[in-house]
Amino acid sequence: IVMWLRTCATMKWAICDGTPCSCTLLIGNGTKQPLDCTALVPKCFLMKAEMDRARKGLSTRTIGGKQHETAIVDNDGIYDPECENDGKFKAKQCNNTDVCWCVNSAGVRRTDKGDQTLKCEKLVETNWVRLQLTHKEGPTNVNKDNLKT
Repeated sequence: IVMWLRTCATMKWAICDGTPCSCTLLIGNGTKQPLDCTALVPKCFLMKAEMDRARKGLSTRTIGGKQHETAIVDNDGIYDPECENDGKFKAKQCNNTDVCWCVNSAGVRRTDKGDQTLKCEKLVETNWVRLQLTHKEGPTNVNKDNLKT
């Protein structure tokens, strides 16, 4: 019997099995989150998987545990987020405690911390900056035959 190891190209921690192959990610308490391995894994699912792995003493994305000297220090630490079914962060995060806060679409705290009565009406989208890099125009047209050499 030949066993084929099937993997998820966008998530090395995923388990792919069945016919047809379906991929899942363990996100805590034995819960398997289905994944689309043709797209990037939502950050909320990634954070949940990382917390699950950390609790089990398995490897995570953390490299050596040492922060770069120019890195911004997150004094809140890592938290186990609550995710929507589509992988977006829920607007209000409480991390299994009575302390809650509102997050933006990147999962970053955007309000002061409060109690369970804190209202986070909707998820605030983060702003993205897109850069388009182009080549400076040259003095002449490019000869496509010269490009090969």
